[in-house]
Amino acid sequence: MKKFYYLIIALLLISLTAASAQESRLSGKRLQNSVLIAGGLFSESGSMANDVFPGAILRFSYGLDILLNNNWSIMPGAGVRVQVGEINHLGWVGGDPDAMDMADIYCQARYRVQADGATMIIGLGPQISRMIEPDTYYIDANPNDPLDGKDKFTRWSFSLMPSITFQQGKRFQWGFEANIGLSNSMKQYPELGRTGVIRFQYTALTCGWHF
Repeated sequence: MKKFYYLIIALLLISLTAASAQESRLSGKRLQNSVLIAGGLFSESGSMANDVFPGAILRFSYGLDILLNNNWSIMPGAGVRVQVGEINHLGWVGGDPDAMDMADIYCQARYRVQADGATMIIGLGPQISRMIEPDTYYIDANPNDPLDGKDKFTRWSFSLMPSITFQQGKRFQWGFEANIGLSNSMKQYPELGRTGVIRFQYTALTCGWHF
C-alpha cells in the first residue's frame, strides 16, 4: 500500500514540475485547478459480470489543467470513488452486492471550444485504479465454501476516461464523465473453478469548481 501512495506523490510532483515549466513558456497563460464531485450509475460487463443494476458511484477528484495553447491542454489528476452494485439490496440478509473503494490516477488530453461566454472541454485519457478496500465473497448459503472470504477483484485495474465539461462564469463547471474498463478486474481462482472476465463501467454527472 505504501508503494501506491509513493506513486501518487511522485506523479503529482512530476505534474507540478511540468506545470511550472509550461507556465514559464506560455506568457499570459495560467494553470487551472479543477475540483469535481461526480455521482452516477455503476455497471459491470464481461462473461462473469453480475447484475448490479441499480449500481451507484460517488467520486471526488482533483485535476491540474496544463494549458498548451488556446485550445489544447493536458490534465493529470487523482481521485477517490465508492462504487456499489445492487443498492436496492443493501442490508438484505444473505446478500453479497459488489462494493468497493477505489483510488484513481488519470491523465487526459483536453480540447476546449469557447462560445457565448462559456467554455466546453472534451477530455479523453487513461486511468489507473487501485482498490483501497477489497470486496470479498460472502457465501451465506454455504459458510464452508472455499471462496468465502477471498477477494473478488484484482487490486489494480486499467480504464479509459472520457469527459465533457462546461465552464460557466469564473468558477463553476459541470458536465459528464465515464469510466470504460479495459482490464479484467475479476480475480482468478482456477483451482476453485472460478474464472472469467469482469470489467467496471460508470457514467456520472459532475459539478465543481475551476480556479
